[in-house]
Amino acid sequence: MNKYIFLLPIFCLTIHLSAQPNIYSESDIEFQTLFLDAQVAKYTGDTEKEIELLKEVIKRDKQSDAAYYELSRAYLKNGNNELAQKNALKATSLDPSNKWYLLTLAEIYENFDQYNKAIDAYQSLISMDEDNPVLYHNLAVNQLHINMPDKAAATLERLQSKRGITEETSRRLFDIYSKTGKEEKALSTLQSLSNNYPDNERYLSNLAGYLHDLGREEEAVKAFKKVLLIDPNNATASIAINKAESRSMKKDGPPSDYLSSLMPLMDNMEIPLDTKIKELMPYLSKMEKGSESNQSLLLISENLIDNYPTAAKAHAVRGDVLFYSGDMNASEKSYAKAITLDDTKYTLWDQWMVNLWQNSNFEKLETVSYDALDYFPNQVNAFIIHALSLKQNDKSVEANSYLDEAKFVSGKNTILSDLVTLAQLWSDIENNDKKEVSTFINKIQVAQISNPVYLELIGDLYDSIGDKNNSKKFWQIAIDLGAKEQRLQKKIGV
Repeated sequence: MNKYIFLLPIFCLTIHLSAQPNIYSESDIEFQTLFLDAQVAKYTGDTEKEIELLKEVIKRDKQSDAAYYELSRAYLKNGNNELAQKNALKATSLDPSNKWYLLTLAEIYENFDQYNKAIDAYQSLISMDEDNPVLYHNLAVNQLHINMPDKAAATLERLQSKRGITEETSRRLFDIYSKTGKEEKALSTLQSLSNNYPDNERYLSNLAGYLHDLGREEEAVKAFKKVLLIDPNNATASIAINKAESRSMKKDGPPSDYLSSLMPLMDNMEIPLDTKIKELMPYLSKMEKGSESNQSLLLISENLIDNYPTAAKAHAVRGDVLFYSGDMNASEKSYAKAITLDDTKYTLWDQWMVNLWQNSNFEKLETVSYDALDYFPNQVNAFIIHALSLKQNDKSVEANSYLDEAKFVSGKNTILSDLVTLAQLWSDIENNDKKEVSTFINKIQVAQISNPVYLELIGDLYDSIGDKNNSKKFWQIAIDLGAKEQRLQKKIGV
């Protein structure tokens, strides 16, 4: 029964009218009953009946602004913007001071993309209710719709002068200023917000980050240091300060200097593992055998294992560092451990298979590649590696079958299809037509290949047609990308 409480005032009015003869006519009572019934239809969700009843109300009183307003809302609910606008305009013309009528009209204008009219409506609404922040925000949005960023900014600045600095208004102002290239005003907006809420870590971090983006490193560091006063474990601030101080101490120093300085951050368990790995990724992706940074990365990765013994990502990072440092027996164990902790990442399986190939552990590679296919049946690379392992284990017929399937799975992807052809030619390297081999390997898109296994195969094919220069070239590229140097140096002849 509670849902009908809202009807009590009208219902009581109806009873009151009927109880006083000679004061209200039967027509007056019928009018009230129609309006009451329309409200019941509205709140019970019967919009069609509501519209029908409201039309009857208007027939009896063409000056009923409330009926026109309710009819407008009903049409709006039905998605009929045209009739909604027509009735909202009528309600507003009958009572121009009613802000609810005008607000509905503004909403309809926005639905119709009539942004200029919506702007006029919101400006009128602000003159009626100048302390309502929603009206200012809506006005600014419509001004942006017709490419008036300066006016939108002025609208929001006016709001701030009345209501003070708030996050929502500051965010919108910052977006406007930054997108229109007004960096100083954008910065001033963030500074004002942070100054107004000096203990808010997020506001201060946003300010520091923007200063950093602007290249104002010294100011950014000062802001990040304030962040650390609020939260000593803030990873972003710690890393930013660390980088800046490392650069200032030795501007042209090697990456190992910076990596060494990261050790305290890596020990900080308040900083998420993903944040730590993200910071290491640029250095992991550029690892070279024998580089000074390798030792720092080895120490850091060992540290990660100590701190996160059950995190697959930590073991994967350790595996990558060991792999590119040349310790492939240890890296293989790290990849195997990572897979036992999380077998859902194909890239990890892929690196494990590359590792097994470099160690010439073809029996285990056959098993691992088969398992990879079980988990990832659409990975062409897994088919190819499995076929290569079968070939190495003297199972040529099975190998050819898997390569045929790989060709099917590769579909119209020419890069993958070429890798399958490469594996097929290599699998029958002693019986190939040299001209066919030469034509193929000279056209293959080498720049698209980063897997050292395939670059080694290209070197082998060049060797099979007597092109020693290119064979050595590609074997060396494979070594540079992580292939086992000792094994390939024998092919090169060193």
